[in-house]
Amino acid sequence: MGNAPSVSSQGGEAALRAVHARFTDWLFGQALPFWADTGCDGVAGMPAALGAQEHLTCEGVPAHPAFKRVRVQARQLFVFSWAALRGWPEARARADALFEFLLRARRADGGWVCRLTRSGEVLDSTADLYDLAFVVFALAWYARLDGVGEPPVALARETLRWIETEMPRAEGGFLNRLPDEGGAWQQNPHMHLFEAVLALYDATGQADDLTLAHRLHDLFRTRFLDATTGCLGEYFQADWAPAAGEAGQWTEPGHHFEWVWLLHAYTARSGVETRAEADSLYRFALAHGVQGDTALVRDAVSRNGQVLSNAARLWVQGEALRGILSHDAQGNVSLAARVGENLLEYYLHGPKACPSAQATWTDQLDAQGQPAAERIPTSSLYHIVTAYDELDRAVREGGG
Repeated sequence: MGNAPSVSSQGGEAALRAVHARFTDWLFGQALPFWADTGCDGVAGMPAALGAQEHLTCEGVPAHPAFKRVRVQARQLFVFSWAALRGWPEARARADALFEFLLRARRADGGWVCRLTRSGEVLDSTADLYDLAFVVFALAWYARLDGVGEPPVALARETLRWIETEMPRAEGGFLNRLPDEGGAWQQNPHMHLFEAVLALYDATGQADDLTLAHRLHDLFRTRFLDATTGCLGEYFQADWAPAAGEAGQWTEPGHHFEWVWLLHAYTARSGVETRAEADSLYRFALAHGVQGDTALVRDAVSRNGQVLSNAARLWVQGEALRGILSHDAQGNVSLAARVGENLLEYYLHGPKACPSAQATWTDQLDAQGQPAAERIPTSSLYHIVTAYDELDRAVREGGG
């Protein structure tokens, strides 16, 4: 793959507007209609009655594995709730059906299971913090739809109370899973829980719904953020010390950019100043995560900036777009446009031989910039929509 096309001659703001126009056409004209149809699993006349497809083959047809992860169902409930709020006509029916399917994962004790069968029976009753975070996130977005009422908010609050009661660590934060299987402590599910709590506050406007966000921000500030290098740790051991070996050195630029966006969102809602923290993450990710020749954002680097993986996942590019636009839309608009162009050119289409290529995506490029995905994961649409949402906001508010 050659270098990404330069946008300097066009002007960064004009290029970003062009990316926005193309992205809008693709998302509403191609992707959402396809994923509301083929991407949903159901019986005749009832799309989404059995939830969302777990993933598609590279030929663009449902793969029908024996399981459905709850995080995928929750992410798609968010996607179609968001689309319904944007006025996309088919979205509300899909959101309603996905909500009903998701309820099959609810445990009697207030938690949620992590895997269902394709038809909705419980396959694995383990409570997974990452999944629980997305359940709260999806419920918060679904609650914003007209006529839904209080039940999703009540379920989201009940889920948060369950997490705080059943999964806390004495040192701060929460277990990865329950039953606890040991293993490295992780920042990633806490980041998504932070995102979910902010979404719940957006749905309710109640200050009490920000209480856990304050605690999670403090955990980020004191444990996840490396004050010496400005990087974000991923894996930890007892008392939130960096894990031994490479795991303790592993950092992901995509999560740096994701936290940048979240910190600005948290400040906007709480008034707590986070600019310096966001700037540390932003500078580290720009310096070590963005490939200078292509503007692709690599998957992983060490705490001292050494490249650990030069492959480039789709979600990483989407989070880079969000982070740049939320933190430095004016100063780095050309880079934002270039990252957006990369998404459109290299990711937001499936394999050329795939009949539904224009509505699907390539999830991974290898270190040489060549497509390396073995499937089309449904879960990527969450990252695509959140990236678009921030791009749309920036363009509408004059950032492009």
